[in-house]
Amino acid sequence: MSANKLAVLLSEAASVLKRVGIDTPGLDARLIAGHVLGLSEHEVLINPDLVVTVAKTKEFFEVIARRLAGVPVSHILRRREFWSIDFAVGPDVLDPRQDTETIISEAIKLHNRNRRITIADLGTGTACIIIALLSHYKNAVGVAFEKSTKAYRIAHQNLQQHGMTGRVRLHRASWEKCNGKFDLIVSNPPYIKRCKISGLQPEVRLYEPMVALDGGVRGMEKYLQIFEILRRCLKPDGKAILEIGEDQHAIRTEALRYGMKFCHYVYDLAAKPRCVVFKRLH
Repeated sequence: MSANKLAVLLSEAASVLKRVGIDTPGLDARLIAGHVLGLSEHEVLINPDLVVTVAKTKEFFEVIARRLAGVPVSHILRRREFWSIDFAVGPDVLDPRQDTETIISEAIKLHNRNRRITIADLGTGTACIIIALLSHYKNAVGVAFEKSTKAYRIAHQNLQQHGMTGRVRLHRASWEKCNGKFDLIVSNPPYIKRCKISGLQPEVRLYEPMVALDGGVRGMEKYLQIFEILRRCLKPDGKAILEIGEDQHAIRTEALRYGMKFCHYVYDLAAKPRCVVFKRLH
């Protein structure tokens, strides 16, 4: 193995990644190169003629081999971007996803950004949702619930990193412990039907916590718990925004049983309903 220009390494790596069906081979190669070389993605892009040492070339292809084995890029980098904010991630939390940004894009339409609102995040994971919301609503405060001890630690790390510990009360507890009244309640709960877990992509099924994926037999189990919380904790003029999966239109009927009124769906970039907005009936 000899020293090579960065552009050559990126081309070779992207070709191999594409061959095994990786969706974003070029991006993955650039991110991994940046990780190995200590460069930003932009620096990788503007330095195609950079000569990479033999040692770094070897390290680069060793990391590419991990990606070929199915390890998510975020687990290699130990970080993931969400709403243009970097978050620490790992195997104990669900990776922040672009689809979940629909919660944020809808939530920031609800209030004047300077208003002091109260927000509850149920099952916070990395805390990416509550942090993104508080980065927009500068005077807002919130609470976040996470029952997994390991996920709680990552959420706390992210809150510290982004200076949010004074604005968010993080509870290491089930979301059923939620009390108080809130202007906004958000959640990305486990919603995948149990029978569909085995069909998930390996990098999801093998590398993300099952507790964050499994929504029970119908994929509705966690929503019923959340509706009970909405009934007692949502302010009369408050809103709830919940992420949903495919074929979960029954959520509208179930919500009525708990005194919740369906407002509308929020669609993702693929034009699929990704979130649903509720308010109280009375």
